[in-house]
Amino acid sequence: LVFRTNASYARWMEARNTWARMIAHGRNLIRMASVFSDDEKAVQCLGKAVWLYCRSVMNQLSSPDEDESAYREEVFSTYGEDSELAKRIVSSHDRTLAAWKQLSMELHGLPKVVDAKALIETDKSIIILGECTSIMEKIYSSPVPLVYTRHTARFLSLWALLLPAALYSSFVDMAQPFLVLPASAILAFFLFGVDELAMQLEEPFLHTPHEVLL
Repeated sequence: LVFRTNASYARWMEARNTWARMIAHGRNLIRMASVFSDDEKAVQCLGKAVWLYCRSVMNQLSSPDEDESAYREEVFSTYGEDSELAKRIVSSHDRTLAAWKQLSMELHGLPKVVDAKALIETDKSIIILGECTSIMEKIYSSPVPLVYTRHTARFLSLWALLLPAALYSSFVDMAQPFLVLPASAILAFFLFGVDELAMQLEEPFLHTPHEVLL
């Protein structure tokens, strides 16, 4: 049970750290673009592209039933109902890849860029965004085997069932046999709670507050 909980927490923590890294590099893209380009409108377009990419990744890692309508509403609200770009991204078979391409185009299309080397260095943040997405896709597409979860549940159930028999003699020696069932129930409650916690941590993208704040 401890091993399963630790493995689940490591999985959750990797997803959370990867998402934080994505947000950090997204902010870095906007910061660098605003430094080496004087075109405020172009920088704002880049900021929207960064948001679009992160939001598309969030959509890909969420259940279609719970996020599809919100995703469409937010994208069209940001770009406008008649935006061809928004329609193309939303209708794309791979929204993340389409948004990634758009982000690269916005960065390299920045006007009035004096230092081309700085632009190339900034492009590395886009590459890192892609790497972070691949890590989260790996976590999302590689769930904990169901047989592992079921085996742990069977073990805990059998352990809780036999626990009163193990505790009975100790409580009889204390002349308090009536406390066997309450004590067993309390111990089972906490251990099954740990098992439930591990199950929740196995799906980090369902419980991680990954709003896109740039």
